[in-house]
Amino acid sequence: MDNALDMTYQVVESLFGPDSAVPWWAWVAPFLLIFANQLMPMVAPSPAGAGSGKKGKKSKKK
Repeated sequence: MDNALDMTYQVVESLFGPDSAVPWWAWVAPFLLIFANQLMPMVAPSPAGAGSGKKGKKSKKK
């Protein structure tokens, strides 16, 4: 168990630590893109085809 925790710690440290190949700011962009719809719903584009249906709209005929 202790060996598994040590290995996990080393992997996380190599991904996010000060000596990692990927800088810390490069991890921010994917998270912002993933959660953009929740963070800024009016700014993020809607998925293709969302809201284009006529269901729910009532037509006024006279």
